[in-house]
Amino acid sequence: MNETIDTSMRPPVFAIGHCEACGTYTYPPQAYGCRRCGAALLHPVSPPAPAVLRNYVTLHAALTPELEVPCVIGEIELAPGVVEEALIHVADETQLSLGQQMAPEAYQDGKDQWRWRFVPAIDGMEDKA
Repeated sequence: MNETIDTSMRPPVFAIGHCEACGTYTYPPQAYGCRRCGAALLHPVSPPAPAVLRNYVTLHAALTPELEVPCVIGEIELAPGVVEEALIHVADETQLSLGQQMAPEAYQDGKDQWRWRFVPAIDGMEDKA
């Protein structure tokens, strides 16, 4: 998940794309078209359900110069059929379990760009962003 956040909205709002033609979701919301039917117009919407952690790993070698290690990267299901790899902000992976609900969190990277990462959701606080 390497999308730069549009900071014109305060606070930033996490969104995915929704195709009105076929109902498919996609990420990022400003993709060039629907990944299923090819329709050009996608509407940014809130995810239909809380994000779910599907897999995770702790990295001990930086994959990019900005990535501080060790860090946890996970596969997050944002919507039905939409799974993205994302940075997970936890002390270590003992705080995680497969199927756990996750919440998006805006953060500034080493280049002062705003990006999304995920944190374990707190009951009743699934949408931190």
